[in-house]
Amino acid sequence: MIPLDMFGSESVAADLSEQVRWHDGVTCPRCRSDRTVRNGSYREFQRYLCKNCDRTFNDKTGTVFAHSKIALRRWLFSIYAFLRFNTSLRQLQCEIGMTHKTMHWRIERFTRALDAPSLNLVGPVEIDEM
Repeated sequence: MIPLDMFGSESVAADLSEQVRWHDGVTCPRCRSDRTVRNGSYREFQRYLCKNCDRTFNDKTGTVFAHSKIALRRWLFSIYAFLRFNTSLRQLQCEIGMTHKTMHWRIERFTRALDAPSLNLVGPVEIDEM
């Protein structure tokens, strides 16, 4: 069992997300303008206002984590465990407490966002037993 408190709290996960996403400066996800200002916060997430298109957005807007009811720290943990330790989706489902369908759908969205190459197997394929 991998410790879920690895990311501490939701605010630690939000800070990590902010650092990774805005390392080159904050830009509007809609019009790509860099004329943005801080505009309060919503829970742990900083809100921004675009001076170009007058839209508000936060750190999750336009990402695979947007519109998710699952906490960001749980998603970061599940992606980390899936990629780093090659943890199965069934084990993550038990540890995080969500359905297999939700876990599979989100991991699939994340790998599509990474633009990971898909496997196109041609010809005979051999699989060794463990």
